[in-house]
Amino acid sequence: MYGIEAIEAANGWAMAIAGALIVMAGLAILSLVISQLHKLVDLWEMRSNPPAEEPASKIKESAENAYDPERPFLNMAEAAKHYQAASQDLGDRFELRALFAIFYHSGFPHPHLTIRSLREEGYLVSEGDGSYSWKV
Repeated sequence: MYGIEAIEAANGWAMAIAGALIVMAGLAILSLVISQLHKLVDLWEMRSNPPAEEPASKIKESAENAYDPERPFLNMAEAAKHYQAASQDLGDRFELRALFAIFYHSGFPHPHLTIRSLREEGYLVSEGDGSYSWKV
């Protein structure tokens, strides 16, 4: 007996379906394990290195909205002073492209948002001919 008759006689169809289901279940479990592996690694790293507690002085400083160059929009007056000092080389009147270039190449965060916020808050004043100056 050969071919389809042999498969039917030896219960081959049921074995083929069972094999496919076992393989699919194994792949699903493997993908679940791989997708959650980063949590296991984080747990393992935390076990060997417990997190150090921050001193109370740092916590108070962040609560006072101190100027942080990584989050300049908390205190726009301090941010304006900081950015104005960084752009002193431009002179009294400058184009926004030059200001953006300085912010971008100096590594300041979010140069577009910063320039827009400085304009909206009135720290950057338009001179009318496409140039801007700092509010004195």
